[in-house]
Amino acid sequence: MVFPEKVPGLRLLLGVWLVYTAVWISLEGSLMQVVIMGTATAVLLLGHGWQRWLGGKTVGRGVAVLVTAVSSALLGAGSSLLTFVFMAVKTGLHAHGPEFTQAEIAWVWGVLPLWTAVCLLVGLGLGLIWAGSD
Repeated sequence: MVFPEKVPGLRLLLGVWLVYTAVWISLEGSLMQVVIMGTATAVLLLGHGWQRWLGGKTVGRGVAVLVTAVSSALLGAGSSLLTFVFMAVKTGLHAHGPEFTQAEIAWVWGVLPLWTAVCLLVGLGLGLIWAGSD
């Protein structure tokens, strides 16, 4: 199985991410906005990593399934962890009290294992479909 050399739409996603970041910085803190920011950043980092280290490489079916599963698990965990980073950045940018409540912070921490597990299973499924299609 050959990983694609370029991740389709990565450059477009980067452009959308840059515009969203410029708008996001000026808005008041919202949990949905910061989760979108964390998830989009995780997708961009994962796509860039795939292009850089896996682009054009040929691997066996088992390795390809493993890579898609692990990459997806990293996406799930990374989305939550990057959301925390952006929550801290957003709170630090504004000159008033915390942007996010303790309940919102606890929610992001609570869904970290769920997002990781769900993304792992989705990645495993997509990897199996990809391996079965060749």
